[in-house]
Amino acid sequence: MKKAVLCLILAFSLCGVITGCGKKEEPVKKTEEKAETKKKETKEEAKGEYMVIGNENADAFTVLLKNSTGQDITAIAVKTSDKTEYPANMMKPGETLKNGKTAEFFYTPEKTADSVRDASNTDKLINVTYNMQATLADGSVIELSSFGFEDIKEEAELCYEEAVGYIKYVSKTSGDSVSTKEQETGAKAQKEAAAAAAAQQAAQGAAQQAAQQEVESYAEPEYTEPVYTDPGYTDPGYADSGYTEPVVEQAPEQGSEGCLGGGAAIN
Repeated sequence: MKKAVLCLILAFSLCGVITGCGKKEEPVKKTEEKAETKKKETKEEAKGEYMVIGNENADAFTVLLKNSTGQDITAIAVKTSDKTEYPANMMKPGETLKNGKTAEFFYTPEKTADSVRDASNTDKLINVTYNMQATLADGSVIELSSFGFEDIKEEAELCYEEAVGYIKYVSKTSGDSVSTKEQETGAKAQKEAAAAAAAQQAAQGAAQQAAQQEVESYAEPEYTEPVYTDPGYTDPGYADSGYTEPVVEQAPEQGSEGCLGGGAAIN
């Protein structure tokens, strides 16, 4: 009997311990849930204070974009890498994203495949990436060769140093902090080299065209017989030397009556 009572006491004690442990865990879970909920609410409240760029919809990428360029941003545009021209400014007329401020940025990608065929080679596929262009208050234009909407966890910081624009963010894939400065520096150098080569080629083409036009417009001059003139010769002209023609005395005529005029005739 005593053994049975003792077993019951031990059993009740064990249940109390187990129940007590469960009660200790429950408040910890609730505290974590409350903290997470509070964190989300704080973010939502903060988002309400951000200026909005782009249109929010179910297909849009959403990024909290902080301006760390050192200047206000007056225009932003995004395109896919297979396009040559940027679309219109995504910011509303008169809007400015102040330096140091953050905007809730929405971008809806065009309905296009992840890769497209190269126009110069229909058998070659190229991966499509997103390019961003931002205009600063002083008129400078920042161009990013790649803006990884898919890999940005939540926030991205747009920076501008040494005439190079780049972004910093936390990767969804790896969880690591990422900076695209080195990538953008290389892309800028490559673009400048291509532009210089194109300018040189254009200059050479213009020079060749000018030379060709000069050859085509050349006309051989018409030949004219030169007039020879002795540079040392001077026409002396005619000068009267004072010559007077001499007077010739005429001999007296001889008559028939004699040799001498007035003489007697000889019979």
